[in-house]
Amino acid sequence: MAVAALLLWLCTAAIGAYLLVTALHAGNAGREPEEPVPVSAEALARAVAAASRHPAKGRGAPPEAQPRLSRNERDIFAPASLRQARSEPLPGLKDLAEFTHPALAMIGIGFWLGYVVSRDRLFAVIGLGILLGAICAGVTLFTVNARAARRAAADADSAPAATGTAPLTASPLVLILHAAGATLTLLFAVLIAVRA
Repeated sequence: MAVAALLLWLCTAAIGAYLLVTALHAGNAGREPEEPVPVSAEALARAVAAASRHPAKGRGAPPEAQPRLSRNERDIFAPASLRQARSEPLPGLKDLAEFTHPALAMIGIGFWLGYVVSRDRLFAVIGLGILLGAICAGVTLFTVNARAARRAAADADSAPAATGTAPLTASPLVLILHAAGATLTLLFAVLIAVRA
């Protein structure tokens, strides 16, 4: 049963690797070199005028007199991808989940392989814990990607030029296979860890 769980985990990891490669390929194929963002002379003049009228705090101006500009308004020369990353509710969450999901899955496979070889229950429990962490990171990654796809679709409807977020490129069937494999692997691992 432990070998079957290991093989199922490896198949799930292979499907996940396929998802990762196709997502990377789709993201690189549609992305062209970013052109400089045109800034209107009016926006530049407003930013310069606001900066000259309200000097920095250290120069004696009261904090109430300074205008409240968002971070994206202060940096008018920031590329579109940086502005979009700054406007996310939790910046960097997608990158973190994109790294931790496959990393935890590979580490968990290593511990599960250690259990299959040695039959030491500690390896099974550690592998199960790491599997739970990988599944949580995968659910987070799916949620963040789905939110980004909805935001990109809304941006595409409102503006003709989207700002770098590609919609979900994975086939729903492949996503369902990956999720079903992870669920079955978790079920097998729990049964083995409880029984062992």
